[in-house]
Amino acid sequence: MSTSIGLIAGGGDLPLYFARAAKSKGLSIHVVAVRGCASKEIEKIGDSIQWISIGQVGTLIRFFKKKGVRQAVMHGKVQHSELFKHFKLDLKALSLWIKLKDRSGEGLLKALSQELKKQGVLLKDCRFLMDEVLTPRNFNIGKVDFNSKATIALGLKRAKTLARFGIGQTLVIKKSAVVAVEAMEGTDETIQRAGVCAGSGTIVIKVSSPKQDWRFDVPTVGPETIK
Repeated sequence: MSTSIGLIAGGGDLPLYFARAAKSKGLSIHVVAVRGCASKEIEKIGDSIQWISIGQVGTLIRFFKKKGVRQAVMHGKVQHSELFKHFKLDLKALSLWIKLKDRSGEGLLKALSQELKKQGVLLKDCRFLMDEVLTPRNFNIGKVDFNSKATIALGLKRAKTLARFGIGQTLVIKKSAVVAVEAMEGTDETIQRAGVCAGSGTIVIKVSSPKQDWRFDVPTVGPETIK
């Protein structure tokens, strides 16, 4: 394994956790941080850092090549809706954009991954070095009441169907009725919208896609989502 690794950092704590985990393993970490998303704290951990705006693919590639990065991971939230606001493409990004038939968040990330690979940078599974924050199978923090079990079973079935079509990973259900479905707004806003629509007693279900690409996204539930 190389002694250095690149990190493409969005919002939240996961980029910081990964950076600390990489440092604890003796890796040099070179960070490309997304403006308006990534925490300034990442500057204290990374060996080098390049701030970019969404769409500065050329800058990202040049930075990694300059630092000799041959493997990288992607962590942190960049809302898909941000792809359609204040979005300026550099020449490299524009060349990728023109060729794309699928301009969804996943489609854009796959195009980025392919371009990085062409440039000699392998984008790794973002569960790399993150074992301590992955939820173990059958983990639970409390009992589920009997009356909720049928609703959960129905919600899981429908959530997995939506995830298979790439619509979203989160579904909110109440008494066997679907209250809200996640799209570009993200998990937290979906939950808040469901609360407005249906009040208390809703059940939030979050799943991975049957075709989940673990280089780009691990479904997460953090402290803010719990709140």
